[in-house]
Amino acid sequence: MLRSIARLQRPVLKACRVSVRGYQVARLDSSLKTKYDSLTDYASYRNNIFTHRLPESTASQSPPLVALHSRLNLPSSYTLSTLSQALNLNKFDDGLANNFGLNTLGKNLLSYYVAEHLLVKYPRLPMPIHNGAVDSLMGVETLYEIGKSWGIDVDQSSKLEKYLSQESEFLKYGKLRFVSEESKNDVKEPGVYELSEDEVSSLKRNNSFVAKEIEAYASAVRSIIGGLYTHAGEEATKAFIEDHILSRKLPLEQMFQFSQPTRELIRLCDKLNFTEPVEIRLIAETGRLSAHPIYVAGAFCGVEKLGEGVGSSLSEAKTRSVVNALMSYYLYSPISADGTDVKLPSDKNYKFEGIIGIGDVAI
Repeated sequence: MLRSIARLQRPVLKACRVSVRGYQVARLDSSLKTKYDSLTDYASYRNNIFTHRLPESTASQSPPLVALHSRLNLPSSYTLSTLSQALNLNKFDDGLANNFGLNTLGKNLLSYYVAEHLLVKYPRLPMPIHNGAVDSLMGVETLYEIGKSWGIDVDQSSKLEKYLSQESEFLKYGKLRFVSEESKNDVKEPGVYELSEDEVSSLKRNNSFVAKEIEAYASAVRSIIGGLYTHAGEEATKAFIEDHILSRKLPLEQMFQFSQPTRELIRLCDKLNFTEPVEIRLIAETGRLSAHPIYVAGAFCGVEKLGEGVGSSLSEAKTRSVVNALMSYYLYSPISADGTDVKLPSDKNYKFEGIIGIGDVAI
């Protein structure tokens, strides 16, 4: 069996392994044209494919690429060849390098700056709300919408269609290039996709399916950010993320859903070592005997009013007052001594001026 496997031409190391005479040997494939000295000597595996970056002279002849560079107001140090590489997800695209490394770098940068922004600006957010906020700012669906708003187009036409329409070969270097679901199917049915092994495992793990196009757009956005850090440095990258990612309005108040708000407020006050009991009091009312009465209730801890709510019934007003008290605590945002926002750890001359959250409240 070992000899038969060794006869395979140009094998490649893959994830799954099989047992051969006591050894764990990789199952092989010829896609990467890998050569080796010994099948079980993984250090001798060598890829035989030459990859290169798109020449700058060729990239400058792509109108979509030049337009995207200008539209995003990227610095002159950001080369067009890097921008074209950020749009390429294909493993083999005429030997051109893909955006795998740039995507990884951009994802790490986004994760850091988004988490830093939320932890400093809203230090009391519960962990589920924090995770939801992170996903709302840098999730796949969000980055897909951002990529679409940047005017990135997908290279969907085949080589035959390009030849028949006499399309310039330089146009594709400014478009998003990836292996779509439609190209994997023999019969192109709209909305019906053939899932790869990675997509099936992701579907089983996350119970959700993300189309290739959505993931490709998100990868391109992350790669553009990674390329900006490579060419322009941290300050330019941070300003770019603030302009395009962190400046988006985040409706945090709509992410909360309290099942037992009164009990949670009582537990929160206990955690904060408040000695006075929590009481819900009626502050004002009008039109009790009319068709549209209005009640104003407040949540108090001793003489301190924690929150106030208005409702068409006394029960609704009490619930709103408790919820508003919780929201005023969780959505607290610290400020510096001069009334401005506190500095972030990535800012120059950073000095800690905020607070550290005490953690989630267990009910």
